[in-house]
Amino acid sequence: MLVCKCQSSLPQSKICKVNHIKLILHVILKKIFLLTSLMFILALVVSWYCGRIDPREWWPGAFIALLFPYVYIFCTVCLIIGFIMKDHKAWLLLLLLILLSGTFRRTFFNMVLVKHHGKDFTLLTHNIGSSLPQNIKPTWKFYKNASAEILCFQEWHNGSPIKSIQDSIGKYYHSTETSVPNPWPIFTKYPILNSGELRSKAKGNGCTWADIALPKDTIRVYNVHLASNRISEQTESIMNNPNLKSKNLWTKIKRIFYRYRSSARIRADQAEDILAHTSRSPFPFIVAGDFNDIPSSFVYRILASRMEDAFVQSANGMAYTYAGKLPFLHIDQILMSPHLLASNTYVSRVKYSDHFPVIADIFIKE
Repeated sequence: MLVCKCQSSLPQSKICKVNHIKLILHVILKKIFLLTSLMFILALVVSWYCGRIDPREWWPGAFIALLFPYVYIFCTVCLIIGFIMKDHKAWLLLLLLILLSGTFRRTFFNMVLVKHHGKDFTLLTHNIGSSLPQNIKPTWKFYKNASAEILCFQEWHNGSPIKSIQDSIGKYYHSTETSVPNPWPIFTKYPILNSGELRSKAKGNGCTWADIALPKDTIRVYNVHLASNRISEQTESIMNNPNLKSKNLWTKIKRIFYRYRSSARIRADQAEDILAHTSRSPFPFIVAGDFNDIPSSFVYRILASRMEDAFVQSANGMAYTYAGKLPFLHIDQILMSPHLLASNTYVSRVKYSDHFPVIADIFIKE
């Protein structure tokens, strides 16, 4: 019950009415804030939990999990507003955000206060195939200056854009390439002892592995390109012309969901195959490449269940690696077995394709 304590004189009566209205508006705003916060909290928990649902059992969960970093940001905004309004319930939201901050760090933004030092080698992974109108031709100088002893490329097809660097890389690196075309080769300055491939149901996607003899030890590297969603063009078309009355738009939306459902299920199969293969590795191993899924996804959780994330260990700043119109997607990863440790990881914002290269300095634990 709202009570206004004032005298009965006319000026005071007007002041009382103004205060009464202000009080009512304050209560209304608090209720709106509470309902909005509860809505975002529910969305945050659901999107986080959906990343634990196998898309082969319920595929919409994979799509909902994509929303996690965006909902987390909205909840952070609600937290700030709550503290400004001096709402004590904001502390509960802060607790939830702290509990889910690990997933947010992997997915969107990371900060490392204390880094490890030293390295035994540097690894670079880059999906170099698909280009955007604003892209420039890749240069050998960039890859040379990265000083990476191991290079993992995805969508490595003969011709443009790799022809500008293909000959130079061939002069300085050993390769897993054979007479059979392989769009996910591994290049290394160290001898390759053994190598192989894990093919996929999805055309153009798969994995190459190689046992590499470093000066200190032997490691196994997996260069992966998990099933592509093939929805970028459709999504960008909708973003450029969001006419809800257009039948063509709804046809595109249906196509996007269909393709995402199919690719999410294939990625889950691929992730399990790769994880099973790593369990038989006699050496410390790295799984790097284009996952086509963000760290809040089921696929990432499968692979990261027995691996460490180089970005979380040693990177500072924004995590996104996709350069297309879909914003802030961290879909290129470097995961490592517990025998390895990353001392410095970063995403280079060179505009060579619709993906940014990810580079990590790594050393082998004693």
